[in-house]
Order: sequence, then C-alpha cells, then structure tokens
Amino acid sequence: MIYRRQKSLFLRLTTPLLVVLLCVNIFGLVWLRSQITSTEYRIGKLQREKVEAMKEEKFLYAKMSSIFSIQQVATRGLELQFPDRQKVVYVKRDTGGVPHTASLSTE
Repeated sequence: MIYRRQKSLFLRLTTPLLVVLLCVNIFGLVWLRSQITSTEYRIGKLQREKVEAMKEEKFLYAKMSSIFSIQQVATRGLELQFPDRQKVVYVKRDTGGVPHTASLSTE
C-alpha cells in the first residue's frame, strides 16, 4: 500500500492566498506606475500654462507701463509737445562753496 501524504490545511490555504496576493501586488505596481506617468503629464501641462501666463503677464506689464508713461500722459492729457531745440535752457548746478545771492544790479 502506497501512502500518500496529505497536504496540510495551512499549505492548502496559503498557496491560493499567495497567488492572489502576487496578482494584487502586480496590479498595484502597474496602477502606481500609470498614476505617476499621468501626474508627470499633468505637471508638464501646468508648466507650459505657467510659462504662457508669465509671458502674458510680462506683455500686460509692458502695455500698462506704456499707457501710464509720463510722455503718454503729458501728450494726451495736457496736450503738451516737445520743445524745439532752440527753446531749451540747460541749468547747471553750482558745486562750489559760494553763498547764493540774488540782486537786480547788472554790475
């Protein structure tokens, strides 16, 4: 008579459990990798949107500064014009230690 050794209850329960656990781990790794890849794509898209927003911000700052520049306000709002070269008077600052005096005499 040949005696066949019966598998223990522990081995009969753990083998299918280990196979299921292995399948769950493989599925989890694949899912995790796909989530990482999709997150990388979203990060790239957001970085491109950030660059576009920064370009638009620079453009709007430049436009705002051109609108509010002194020359624009002076020429549009007060109707001022640039003077001719002959009408320009240059004032030099005296850097010496001479006291300031004012007189009406022509001496």
